[in-house]
Amino acid sequence: MGANVEAIVKFTGEDQIVDFARRFVMENGVEVFNFGKHKGKPVTLVLKQEPQYYDWMMKGDFPLHTKQKLTEILNRTLLKKN
Repeated sequence: MGANVEAIVKFTGEDQIVDFARRFVMENGVEVFNFGKHKGKPVTLVLKQEPQYYDWMMKGDFPLHTKQKLTEILNRTLLKKN
């Protein structure tokens, strides 16, 4: 049964979803934006080059889960710097 579930997840692409709203997806093991002007760009790269984008998303009408995932990615990025 486990192999069947894994096959279904792979087929539907559910393993590529980062947040429930699908604003972020995984591409080659990296979280990328799945909407807007940064679609296809790594989230960490955008946050480094355009830090105000984080504030825009946090103040915007995005689902809580999307904001939580964005914060997790930002925190992980900041921790890697040190």
